[in-house]
Amino acid sequence: MLSMDTLNRQNHEIAELTKVLAHLIGERELCDTAIANDLLDRYVERVQEHFERNNTQVYGELLTHRDVAVNNTARRFLEGEKEIKRLFNDFVGRWCRSGLHIDNHERFLSEAGDIFRLVSRRIQAECEELYPLARRVDRGTQIASHA
Repeated sequence: MLSMDTLNRQNHEIAELTKVLAHLIGERELCDTAIANDLLDRYVERVQEHFERNNTQVYGELLTHRDVAVNNTARRFLEGEKEIKRLFNDFVGRWCRSGLHIDNHERFLSEAGDIFRLVSRRIQAECEELYPLARRVDRGTQIASHA
């Protein structure tokens, strides 16, 4: 299993990429640069990696835990992740096919902003709720059942 420190570092990198990209893509001329394209590709890779490989390792123990509240929290995060992945993949498919393709800068900015906010909120929720819960479960801390 990946360490919580590793997951937190990955989340921090995604957060940094989000902030830089949000400023960079605000100017139309900068969207057409190789640097913007490379950063967006890196962002896409990191987010997809995070959802496809990393978080799934956290869910395993939480979904099989004997405490119903722990199970419910893990299920809620997993369901939310499915929707985020769907929206994220739609965004990538529309704008990032074989490089960045922007035919409508205003629409791209709006959709990118929505995706950045969605991913950022998710990362914050993981850091504030999911990972602390996983740490408590991993340490064997007794979690009060809400059943």
